Amino acid sequence: MRAQANIGWVMMETNQFEKAIQSIKGALETIRKYNITTIKSGGVLYNNMASCFGSLNQLDSAKKYAQLGIEFARKNEDVAGEANGLFILGTAFEKQGKYAEALENFQKAQPIREKAGDPFFIVSDLAEISSLYARMGKTDEGIATSVKALKIAKENNLEAKLPMIYSALASNYETKGDFKNALKTYKILNELKDSIYNDANPKALAEMQTRYETEKKEQQILLQKSELELQQSELVRKNITLAAIIILALLGVLLLWSWFRRQQLKIRAARQAENIRQQELATKAVLEAEERERQRIAKDLHDGVGQIMSAAKMNLSAFENEILFTNPEQKLKFEKIIDLVDESCKEVRSVSHNMMPNALLKTGLTAAIREFIDKIDYSVLKVELSSEGLNERLDSNTETVLYRVIQECVNNVIKHSGANHLDISLIKDNEGISATIEDNGKGFDSKDNSKFEGIGLKNIRTRVEYLKGSVEFDSKPGKGTLVAIHIPAMTA
Repeated sequence: MRAQANIGWVMMETNQFEKAIQSIKGALETIRKYNITTIKSGGVLYNNMASCFGSLNQLDSAKKYAQLGIEFARKNEDVAGEANGLFILGTAFEKQGKYAEALENFQKAQPIREKAGDPFFIVSDLAEISSLYARMGKTDEGIATSVKALKIAKENNLEAKLPMIYSALASNYETKGDFKNALKTYKILNELKDSIYNDANPKALAEMQTRYETEKKEQQILLQKSELELQQSELVRKNITLAAIIILALLGVLLLWSWFRRQQLKIRAARQAENIRQQELATKAVLEAEERERQRIAKDLHDGVGQIMSAAKMNLSAFENEILFTNPEQKLKFEKIIDLVDESCKEVRSVSHNMMPNALLKTGLTAAIREFIDKIDYSVLKVELSSEGLNERLDSNTETVLYRVIQECVNNVIKHSGANHLDISLIKDNEGISATIEDNGKGFDSKDNSKFEGIGLKNIRTRVEYLKGSVEFDSKPGKGTLVAIHIPAMTA
């Protein structure tokens, strides 16, 4: 049961919600089969199941499992589990647009949170309630709730919770029509996010390194334990074999030697397989962490800076009607300011889109690449894209990795090659996926290994190898460059 629950939690944390549901169901079936009703983990499992269904927008199922989690938690006097269940239930009602029912459940969770005495979750709930008040048009209650959350967060040094509180507060001001305080709050939110990002990246890297080293040491301990058990087992077998040698003499010695060699080969093969598996896991973790960070930054740019710039444009437009311009030149200057703000909004959206293009999520690899190259100045670099056999969507992981590789190759052409023509070809057949990127630039000596020490080319190799594929570079000075990529069918 514990293994299934842990697998479900990992799947949920990596947004693999359907797989998480299957693992959690297995753990819940074990609880029902053996009538286990006195452990707190049961409430956690029901709540996790509800959260997964909520993320998949299967809201009736989310409410069903949230209510089961609440009942289970109450039977075991698990106040944290009960509060979590009420909060998840409220979130499901909120997604259905049933704001009154959502507010009722959030408010039920509040005294339970306070009884548990965990300010981290108290502040989170208050921020969510404040946002809900904004949607309901109850802005005075929403502002008061945000102020209360800010006080608790500052008293308990919960800096990480400040962005969500200020975001809820700004939404209430904006809904109320208090654009002055809304703009002021958005500015605080923007400055606060910049400060958090500057401090968070080194901490995140350090935490990732610590986790990696911890997992590495745990694997080493497990391996040493396995070797010790094998050695102990081997010693027992040797003693038995020694008794057999007395009876069978030479035959026993030969059999023992043969067995011993097989064991050594098995251990060696197991070590090699484990080393390969660990390398693959490490590569996968880094790539997934990088992709999550891209998505996070893209979302924050769109939802944070983008909202502030939009609010600024809105306030300037409203202010324009209140100004009495003394001459046309003043009005022209004011309109140029609005145009600059509008251009900044577009630039933020463009950067956010490049980091996580919607076309890759919605329509697939070919459309995402075409959208990317359409933004390149045609008069500087003419890009031709051809694709074959890509009518059906690929695995999302494969699409993301190939998109990043091709994006890196195109950026290298723009930065270093001096080319004015670029051909990109994508072909999918029974053997897998082949991609070629060929330019007519100045080229380089592809036999010189020092040319491949840069981070960009290393990233290309690492990503392709992660998909069990191969990449080749063919280039000579003055002859342009050809990058050939192949991903086998079992991976694609």
